[in-house]
Amino acid sequence: MFKPIQSLSPLAAPATAVLLAGALFILEDRHFDQKSALLLALVTGVAVAEILPAAALGLVFLALVLQGVKVLPLVLLSGVLSYAVVPVIIFFAVIGWKARSRWVLPVAAVIFAGIITVNWFTDETWINFIFGNQIYGRGVLRTLTYAFLILGAFAALNLAAWAVGVAVNNASRSRRAQLAAETRLRETATELAVEQERNRIARELHDVLAHSLTVIVAQADGIRFIHRVEPESVEHASRVIAESARTALVETRRLIEGFSTQLSNQPTHKIEDLLILADRLSSSGMPVMIETTGEPWEMTAAQELAVYRLAQESLTNAFKHGDRGQGAHLHLVWTEDSLEVRSSSSLIGNPAATPTARPSGLGLTGMRARAAAAGGWVETVRDEETFEVLAFFPSTGPGQHTAATRSTPRLPALEGVKP
Repeated sequence: MFKPIQSLSPLAAPATAVLLAGALFILEDRHFDQKSALLLALVTGVAVAEILPAAALGLVFLALVLQGVKVLPLVLLSGVLSYAVVPVIIFFAVIGWKARSRWVLPVAAVIFAGIITVNWFTDETWINFIFGNQIYGRGVLRTLTYAFLILGAFAALNLAAWAVGVAVNNASRSRRAQLAAETRLRETATELAVEQERNRIARELHDVLAHSLTVIVAQADGIRFIHRVEPESVEHASRVIAESARTALVETRRLIEGFSTQLSNQPTHKIEDLLILADRLSSSGMPVMIETTGEPWEMTAAQELAVYRLAQESLTNAFKHGDRGQGAHLHLVWTEDSLEVRSSSSLIGNPAATPTARPSGLGLTGMRARAAAAGGWVETVRDEETFEVLAFFPSTGPGQHTAATRSTPRLPALEGVKP
């Protein structure tokens, strides 16, 4: 409501001054002569009241005082409608007042009413004309009563204009405060969205690069020792390195270009891709066995990616921090209403020799965030010999497992590790 008023604020007071001058010149059949001096002074005060409120109030005070000392024509010649401009000046002065001394405005309103009352009684012809009888000489009490009524009327009019100006100012400040709060809220929401996207990208890059680089380092280290005694194994290790690096490059490029599962219904990884993941780790020195129980049902893209990333992170952690010789076991338990993913690995027998502390950064935090986004949860269990990750994912809806049985293959177990 007040936004248009604020945008047109610099023009409101001058436009009002022009309209008042035109209307009063027409109503009182005035000309640009001495009789119109008070009116011209007051409408000038209206024109500058919002920009220079103190100057406008000073101009009003000076014009009324000059009328009281008979430098300007008295009320009968100046016209009573000229005084209707004074409340308009007070209103615009309140709108434009920036000083802390806000008490000046209501005090000025009362002072102007007092000066106008004095000017009325100074013009004996005018005051007798208004009341229709002779006031002077009829008693001081009667004269004071009339003076009090006139003072009260003008004071009430001026104070009403002051109150309206204060109300408009308060409403305008409230509106500005609301707009500022909405702006801050939008900025906060934008910052939150940016932070969430940054965390998502960091989590994706961690999952992609941590696994790929772990496999690449393991294969590269192996090549150093087997290239002389087992040259036939070098080709296989080189192929694993190339595939891991190529996969990491493709997924990183897809992530940077924005082709995420949030923008597409096609998952970047499916459940059957766990076979490739397990094969890479197995060829890098940690045997992995995958076991499935129950009938698979169709998962959403987000759920399939979450399951893959969770298994990838669990197995990569086992490869980096666990006993590779004992291998790892990944068990997918399908039920009609859920999927449980259980990953277990053996800890290194001599903790003093090699640290076995589990990562506390993006790894477990990322797994929990992924599972929560897909409607599930993740728990970890650790004892003296093993470390287990248990994840739970609910089914995406009733009856989906029926159609899914035809489209989601059962994963065969990979040999090389005891269940």
